[in-house]
Amino acid sequence: MTSIKTPFTFVGGKVAATKDVATVINQKIENVLNTQKLERILNPSYGSTVASLINEIPDELMLVDAKIDALMDLEDGIKNATILDMWFDASSITSSDPTLNVYITYRLPLGVVQRSNIKIAVPGLITEDTIV
Repeated sequence: MTSIKTPFTFVGGKVAATKDVATVINQKIENVLNTQKLERILNPSYGSTVASLINEIPDELMLVDAKIDALMDLEDGIKNATILDMWFDASSITSSDPTLNVYITYRLPLGVVQRSNIKIAVPGLITEDTIV
């Protein structure tokens, strides 16, 4: 399996690619989580609802809901790996660093367990103290 390596780089006039299965799966996980549902015109069910967490600082119930939804979205969007666990670090969201850390544990086709950390940008974090 060969995939275009992100971020995009050019090597010898060609787009860099990778055959490393773990790198390909990491990129697929990041693509699913950073794509909102209905964003892809010809594939409206592709993507995740994790982006809904960026509208406010999430509480525990929102995180549990998002985890369940994201696990189902990842199962639909990734066919070459089995997602074992996923958790969010909402404490990482601050006004100076508005990113949500997502940690994922998955199994590759040959049984190797991998961990991935994906950062999802939270543009324009608004709290009750923000002057609009």
